[in-house]
Amino acid sequence: MENLRHSRWSSIVPALLVLVVATASAQTTNGREEPIHHSVAGRVLTQDGRPSRNISVVLSRLDGSQVGRKTVGYDGSFVFDALNSGEYLLTIERPDFASVGRPLQIRDYKEPRTVVLDIRLKGNESASFREVVKAYGSLPSDRKAEEKSKKVNRKAGRAYLKASAAAAKGDRAKAIRLLRKAVREQPDFFEAHYNLGVHHQALEQWENAIRAYLRAIELRSDSARPNFNLGVIYHNQGKLEQAIRRYRQALEYDPSFAEAHQALGEARFQQGRHYAAEQHLETATRLAPARAAPSFGLLVKIQLLNKDPNQARFYLNQFLQHHPDAPIAATLQKEIDSMLAAGQGGP
Repeated sequence: MENLRHSRWSSIVPALLVLVVATASAQTTNGREEPIHHSVAGRVLTQDGRPSRNISVVLSRLDGSQVGRKTVGYDGSFVFDALNSGEYLLTIERPDFASVGRPLQIRDYKEPRTVVLDIRLKGNESASFREVVKAYGSLPSDRKAEEKSKKVNRKAGRAYLKASAAAAKGDRAKAIRLLRKAVREQPDFFEAHYNLGVHHQALEQWENAIRAYLRAIELRSDSARPNFNLGVIYHNQGKLEQAIRRYRQALEYDPSFAEAHQALGEARFQQGRHYAAEQHLETATRLAPARAAPSFGLLVKIQLLNKDPNQARFYLNQFLQHHPDAPIAATLQKEIDSMLAAGQGGP
């Protein structure tokens, strides 16, 4: 079970939502005009509009030199900041699939601009791109169009942006300091409170994380992520009822939240409520089979506890379709074979 929690933790720590704030069109330093910087932001989605995972977005210059590489966030989002005008190549890289690329031009705009891309993957080798140029700082909407903080003052926004850069370099302590500055400057800054929770949680600073998530929920109660992450903390602390309450709140806002279904299914399994667990685990496998290895494993275990090896074998076959190299699969297969050999539930 500890391994399942670890697996779940690695899958739910969301990539940060980068909130880019407007800057002046040009600044003067020592009498020289600084260049105007722009950004590229977007989301990579499946054709039916679901976020994609395990995908890298690479931005390169036409001479082949790489500007940056981003792994898309839990909502499929990515952002490249501090870009000069010019011609680029954007490439989508997917494990086991062909890469998809397209040229991208950032014109010589007089003010900072963001090129916002909506990318829909089509089959194994193609994708559609919808491009819109917006004011600098515009980002694609988050899961279920969760509303962003409407107005961010300049000091808070700059601190948030610097925190995002520190986090991208792995310096969570610095990110926390900057995010604290952001919320001092703007106490109702939802994204800053939420990301404080993310960093404290990653550093196992549980009480600080709980406070940050509770404040984020106070600011925006119908938000899925802070409720879910708070549930994960309570779950790992053994507070199952509190965890379940948070998971259910996350699902009330976003019924397609696969990780919340998986976590709620695990909590119900730990309570011995196998039927309730099975419903949520099955939902998780339908919504996101590539990320549902724990759900498949628990579904097999539930059928073994129900003395139904044939149904257990059905779930194991589904498990192996999506996770053929899962180490636990061989152990589950032995348990099924042993039950069938003993004549329990066999044909």
